Amino acid sequence: MEMKRLGRTDLQVSVLGVGGHTYPVGDSPDSFCTLEERAQLIHRLVEDGVNYFDTTWLNEVELLADSLKRADIKKPLNVSLQFVDGISDGRWRERLRGEVEMRLKVMGYDSAPLFIMGVGNNRPPTSEIIAACEAMQALKEEGLIRNIGVSCHDLEAFAKIADAIEAVDLIDYMMIRYNWKFQQASDRLFPLAQSRDIGVVAMKVFCWDCGPDNWDKRISVFEPVAPEGREPHTSSLNAAQRSLLWCLQTGPFATTVPSINATWEAEQLLQAVETLNTPASISDFPGYRERLYDADELKQMAAQAESAAVRERAAGLYTRLQRA
Repeated sequence: MEMKRLGRTDLQVSVLGVGGHTYPVGDSPDSFCTLEERAQLIHRLVEDGVNYFDTTWLNEVELLADSLKRADIKKPLNVSLQFVDGISDGRWRERLRGEVEMRLKVMGYDSAPLFIMGVGNNRPPTSEIIAACEAMQALKEEGLIRNIGVSCHDLEAFAKIADAIEAVDLIDYMMIRYNWKFQQASDRLFPLAQSRDIGVVAMKVFCWDCGPDNWDKRISVFEPVAPEGREPHTSSLNAAQRSLLWCLQTGPFATTVPSINATWEAEQLLQAVETLNTPASISDFPGYRERLYDADELKQMAAQAESAAVRERAAGLYTRLQRA
C-alpha cells in the first residue's frame, strides 16, 4: 500500500482510506452485515495496509471502535473524527467541545489526532467558517485536537473555504468532494491547498451526484446490479476502480475515503490501488454521468442492488421519474 504525506499534519496515510458512512450493521433483518463481519472487513483492510479512517456520526465512531476492539487491532491508525455538518449548526459554538469529547471517549483518545467540522448544507457565510476554524484552533492550543480540518460536499462553498484559508490559514487538512463529473475543487481550492501545504482527502468518488441538492441520489453511479459486477478480481479494472484511480491521479490527494461495506468492495479497491501509477481510462465515464436519471438503470438497481438501502433509494428515484 502506497503511503502519502497528509500535508502539514506530517502524517503518512494510505492512499486508500475508509469512509465513515456504512450500511446498517448488526443482527436485524435490515442489517447489511453483523458486527463480527464488519470487524473482519476492517481487519482485512488494516492487514492490507489501510491506515486512514474517516468517521461521521457518533454511532459510526462507535462502530469503528467496536470493530477495532473485536479484531484486536493494535496497529497505530489515523482516525479522523468529525462534527458532521457542524458549521451549518446554529448551536455549534456551544456544542463543539462536547462533540469532540464524546468522540474521544468512544475512541479512548486523550486528544483527536485529526478533527474536522463539516461546512454542512445551510451554506454558512465565510465568517462562520473562519469562526469555526478559530474555535478548533483554540482547542488545538489546549491540546484537545492535534490537527484541524473542514469537510465539504457543497460545490458552492469551495470559494468560501478558499477565502477562509486566505484570511486565517488555520486548516491543516480538508476532505473535499471531487470526481470526474464535478471537478470544481481543482479551479482554486486545490492550488491554494497545495501552496499552503494543506492535506487533502477525496470523497464522493463514486457517489457523483451526492450533494445538498441531491440527497436522494446517495447511490454510487457504478453500483453493480449483476453478479459478475461483484467479482473481486478481473483481467481489467472496472469503472469504479478506474474512478478511484482517476481521482488519485488528477487531484492533490493523500488519500480517498470510499464507503466500504463488503469484502468484494474491499478486494476491488485494494486491487485498484496496486496499479496506482497506471493511467486510468475514462472513455466510458460519460455513460455513467446520467445513470441516476435513467429509468431503466434505476429499475434494475431497485430490483437487484445488494444493499437494501440502495434498492430503496433507487426505487424512490424510479417512482419519481415515472411520475414526472
